[in-house]
Amino acid sequence: MLKPTEQAPTFTASTITLCFATKTLFLEKEEEAVESVETIELVRPGQIIATLASDHNTPATATQSINNGVLIPGPNTQFSATGDSLLATIAGYPQITKKQNGNEGETVIIAVTPLVATSPNQMEASLTLYPPLPKRSPLQVDELAELLEQAGIRYGLNREILLSCLERSTAEQNIITDTLIAKGSQPIAGLDAQLRFEVEIGSIPGKIMGNGKIDFHERKMFISVRKGQLIATKVPATAGTPGTNVLGDPLSQPQGQDLTVSAVDNAAYDVESGEIRAVKPGVLSVVKNTIKVSSKLTIPGDINFSTGNIEANDAVDIGGSILPGFQVNAHGDLKINGGVRSATVVSQGNILIQEGVSGKQTTIRVTGDIDIPFVEQATITAGGTIIIRRQAYYSRIFAGGDILCQEESKVIGGITMAGGNLNLGHVGSDNAVPALIAAGTDGKQYLRYEALLQEIMEKEEELEHALQLYGHNSQLPFHLTMTEELEEMNSDLHKMNLATEKKTDTPEERAKRLRSRTITVHGQIFADTQIRIGNVTLLLETTMAARKFCLSEDLQKIIPLSL
Repeated sequence: MLKPTEQAPTFTASTITLCFATKTLFLEKEEEAVESVETIELVRPGQIIATLASDHNTPATATQSINNGVLIPGPNTQFSATGDSLLATIAGYPQITKKQNGNEGETVIIAVTPLVATSPNQMEASLTLYPPLPKRSPLQVDELAELLEQAGIRYGLNREILLSCLERSTAEQNIITDTLIAKGSQPIAGLDAQLRFEVEIGSIPGKIMGNGKIDFHERKMFISVRKGQLIATKVPATAGTPGTNVLGDPLSQPQGQDLTVSAVDNAAYDVESGEIRAVKPGVLSVVKNTIKVSSKLTIPGDINFSTGNIEANDAVDIGGSILPGFQVNAHGDLKINGGVRSATVVSQGNILIQEGVSGKQTTIRVTGDIDIPFVEQATITAGGTIIIRRQAYYSRIFAGGDILCQEESKVIGGITMAGGNLNLGHVGSDNAVPALIAAGTDGKQYLRYEALLQEIMEKEEELEHALQLYGHNSQLPFHLTMTEELEEMNSDLHKMNLATEKKTDTPEERAKRLRSRTITVHGQIFADTQIRIGNVTLLLETTMAARKFCLSEDLQKIIPLSL
């Protein structure tokens, strides 16, 4: 076979003799109309389809002779070792292309159209079949199947379709083209291990429903369990089923991924049975694959001077608000029926806040998910999903999972950054400081990046101040030292990877994860908004509406797509 960069050899002879048969068939149609079809002999691999000679001796197999021709082998043909014959390399139908070379004769190109062709992924095979030549025995289905097997088709062949193609080409004298005759079987991925809950935990906010919409129902909190009650069972991952292409090659399937289950406090996990049960009565908290059973602490009113700060090893239900300057630290789930104003809130479970969060001094850290109606000028960090129902105003919001906002919500200024995806309503306004929105970005790493950037700016100011005092002599010790420090800091800054990833990721897995990260904006997104996916950034030049932002296939730029 020729390499793509190689030039096809040619052979000049006084006579090119074709060694395959062709015939024009005339078909009578309605109203005395006549159509013609050119049928061609089916040749086998290794069969001579043309000979070349410098005299006019014509072999017995000749069907047509061309004088003073230059022969070029086309696709699926090659010259014989002696160079005096052209051979078919596959089963198929010879095709001739002629070009006149002035007074020097003709250039003749002979190619073979394959009897069978496979798709690029080798999962499908299609047939091309010409009508049989007159006075020749038509192909039989067994003979055709054998030719296809010789061509490499060893799996998924449909003999009924083969028989139908043979009958149609003979009876109708039509050329059958690109008819699907074989299909491979796709590998079936294994199912990931999962927790099957045996108690009703209600709808988890943020779940994608069957119609593609996001479920924004309120999280069910403080689910009671009794001692010994079965809470959940771990369903093991499955291996999946391998596939096979039409060539008979096996296709490996992705294995289902295992999960690590953790049961803490008054919950116990039996590794052998996969069962998680309550050791004592209490209320249930689910954070990813960690299940807790704890007692419940109820505080009927506000967190203020009468209650003091709250440090609880339990789930906590606060009837009012957390007032400025106070702290609440809960080991389990935390429900705040009021709001949070200039306070510090920490939970190792999930948090539900009914009346929103405000204040530059407000800091909220949650291991699981947080659900809030609005947030103004606060800092929120969550290991799981953050749901914002109405507005995020000049706040710093970091989620290990997704950040989900209802379609009518607004994000004004600040930083909204998710390790997973963003689903937002409106972003920005005409007179607001532009927001930074990011998906597939590690919030903790971004904060390190931000701190290092601030340190560099301070070091540059320090160097500039020193140069103003002592002159711009580059040989001064302080100048050399500070310049070296700045170069090292800038080098560290440019090496920082802000994309979310696992240490065990292969480059292919890392690329696949980044390609899946999206920022969806259902409403308007204003010009000058800073958009980031992983390590790639985009400064939006014009105001847009209803856009999904994702990375290009080469992961080098962010592309806006219409919803």
